[in-house]
Amino acid sequence: FCFSLITKVDIWATAALAFELLTGDYLFDPKTDDRKRYSRDEDHLALITELLGPFPKCIIQDGALSKEFFNRKGELRNIRELEYWPLHNVLVDKYGFPEEDSAMISSFLTPMLEMDPRRRATAAQCLRHPWMDLGDHQGEITNSQ
Repeated sequence: FCFSLITKVDIWATAALAFELLTGDYLFDPKTDDRKRYSRDEDHLALITELLGPFPKCIIQDGALSKEFFNRKGELRNIRELEYWPLHNVLVDKYGFPEEDSAMISSFLTPMLEMDPRRRATAAQCLRHPWMDLGDHQGEITNSQ
């Protein structure tokens, strides 16, 4: 189990790195609230939720510090207003990626960012993704900024 979990963490980290290489920005760049309403860790959880959706109940139930951050309903304790913004839309709206490129990139990265490590993409699945086989399109996927 330990080796499997480490591999799943590496898959997540690879997705975050790929996003950074494609956009020049961190996938998640949490901040501390100046008015001390929430911590940097809470902001990090909120950013993940806004991009990927609510945390699965099994993750919240198994988390050693979950009670510090989540209420009984699985909602963040100190950050109530979230603005959901799926990865595909982030790539198009914020970074100006063409729809087709954004769809391909997000279909590659999203399974790598599955919050439940048991359901996260494997390295073999990632390697079989069409985005990894650029073929004649090598060099065409660019950031329009």
